[in-house]
Amino acid sequence: IGIEGYDRTPKATYANLDAKYFYEYARLTFGIDKSNIKLLIDQDANLIQSLGVLKKWLPGKINQNKTELVVFFAGHGLASNDGKELYLLPQDSDPDLLARTALSRSELFKTILDLNPKKVTMFFDTCYSGISRDEKTLLASARPVRLAASEQGIIPDNFTIFSASQLDQISSGLEEANHGIFSYFLMKGLEGNADLNKDKKITNGELLSYMDQNVSQKAAELGRKQNPSLSGNKEDVLVSYR
Repeated sequence: IGIEGYDRTPKATYANLDAKYFYEYARLTFGIDKSNIKLLIDQDANLIQSLGVLKKWLPGKINQNKTELVVFFAGHGLASNDGKELYLLPQDSDPDLLARTALSRSELFKTILDLNPKKVTMFFDTCYSGISRDEKTLLASARPVRLAASEQGIIPDNFTIFSASQLDQISSGLEEANHGIFSYFLMKGLEGNADLNKDKKITNGELLSYMDQNVSQKAAELGRKQNPSLSGNKEDVLVSYR
């Protein structure tokens, strides 16, 4: 999913390109057949269609305890007022009506968990600070920006989650590459740059180390702090090369 043009919030600059490029990486790097990939860009990533993919398309693609699922989301995220829930914003989401018009991250996890896939890897190029990649505020109301989101519950054992930034940081865009900083270095890492010990395998820990070094450096050049995070086993192999 990649959403640059939102109906009710500022743009998430380059997020649509992030998803289009990741689609190709899913095919070429992870070796996933086109028939097993669903790409939602901008208007196609509205709430109804996003829910349709989760509730109708995905169940037909998952064989219990066999399927490995990869999820990529580039766009806006936001925390609830009390900071207890994190949301991903579909294209037509209203930030003032999060519970009704956005995708709850914990509900997303539960929906996927109920399908019982063997393994789930998620990449979230989003943040929950209430600030866009171009430093515009998502909320038109005078409410203070929601910075204090608490990390959600317990991540299921077979889930690996890469997030673009810490909860109180902004996830930035990289103008020179037309990508989010996180997405750009995620894909550079998957190309092989993250294979730090040159054993033709990239572990979750290697990818995180590569991204953290490069993302934080680029963000610092923009006068910001951005440190990707990982929830999951650092030793697990994410991708192998011949």
